[in-house]
Amino acid sequence: MIKSEVFRKLLNLWAIFISIIYYIAPVYKGRMLLLIVCVIIVVVDFMRLHLDGIKEAFILFFGSFLRRHEFTRLSGATYLLLGCLITSLLYSKIIVVASCAFIIVGDTFAALFGQNIKGPRLFKKKTLIGSLGFFLSTLCVILVMYKFTRPFHFNQLLIGAIAATIFEALPLPWNDNFAVPIMTGAVMSLL
Repeated sequence: MIKSEVFRKLLNLWAIFISIIYYIAPVYKGRMLLLIVCVIIVVVDFMRLHLDGIKEAFILFFGSFLRRHEFTRLSGATYLLLGCLITSLLYSKIIVVASCAFIIVGDTFAALFGQNIKGPRLFKKKTLIGSLGFFLSTLCVILVMYKFTRPFHFNQLLIGAIAATIFEALPLPWNDNFAVPIMTGAVMSLL
């Protein structure tokens, strides 16, 4: 059971394609591709929620990947894509790549550590261990980005990682997959 749960959480790393493609492609093409993928996922997610046949098929094939609340609400993937799309419209390429990579990798490891290792709670659903997992994984993202992509400034990445960790831990009124990349981009753009 634990192995399948860990695998399910690690599967969330699929979304790193957002940062990779956005880095490789010209900004216009990256935004267009993100918009196309976002529209498709949003349409499928709305259909999943409102059309019984699609709902049943989706649950049959992907139900084990959904959190309990996602059976009746939009999925975390939808919120993530919307957050990354808005981030891409607001900020420079460098900030978009970093902000999206932080939430994609960080949120995965926050869930892995926070849900599997007991520790003190920061807020209702957030734990200190989860936040530590988020921050340590974003440090790994920084090392990869700094090594392979020179337009980044280390201090800007570090402050972005700290901001993303804080925003992810806070009990925000919005889904963290949506809000964290946008707010992290705002902080990084001020530097």
